[in-house]
Amino acid sequence: MKILREGDRGYALAPERGRVEIVYEYRTVELEKSRATVSNVLVGVDTETGEVLTVPAQSTPKLKAAREAKKREVMSVRMPRELDDVLHLVADRYRVAPKQFAPAVIRYYLTLACANADMAQRLRTLSKSRLATGRCQKDLRLRIQRELLVLLGDIAVATEGATRSDMVRGAIVAAKEDVLDDRARERQRQLEAIARAI
Repeated sequence: MKILREGDRGYALAPERGRVEIVYEYRTVELEKSRATVSNVLVGVDTETGEVLTVPAQSTPKLKAAREAKKREVMSVRMPRELDDVLHLVADRYRVAPKQFAPAVIRYYLTLACANADMAQRLRTLSKSRLATGRCQKDLRLRIQRELLVLLGDIAVATEGATRSDMVRGAIVAAKEDVLDDRARERQRQLEAIARAI
């Protein structure tokens, strides 16, 4: 794949004018359907009018990511403050910022639960533990893909009427057991890989 650079030139078709010369520039682009704006996108611009005429293949993943981000939903969970402490301790274990790592840890366990009935049952059971059922004074807001949210709802119902919030609280307790109590080496390695990627 050829990677274009800012300042490269080429040709594109302009409405009602035919083939025109373009120059590649980084611009902020507004997506038509979602109205999201994406900064620093390489586009082909008409050298005469300044109109964006083309988007090279290398810019497509950036635009796709912006569209996908709009599809994410925010899930709100009330939880005991101690679970927030657990998330900070797990992040500290891997020497990463909790703000970025905590949501990834929770999504990791929820994804496992959606793929494995035993993990789903474990999260449900842990959501009833003493640690997970204290006074819920902390609000957690978690961005989650719509597809995972739907699957999570199905799993929650299938595991004896647990809620999505129960599954999130169970996921945090599972992280505590697996990482802080040193119970699951393989999951620790997977979480370490996630931490390094953040």
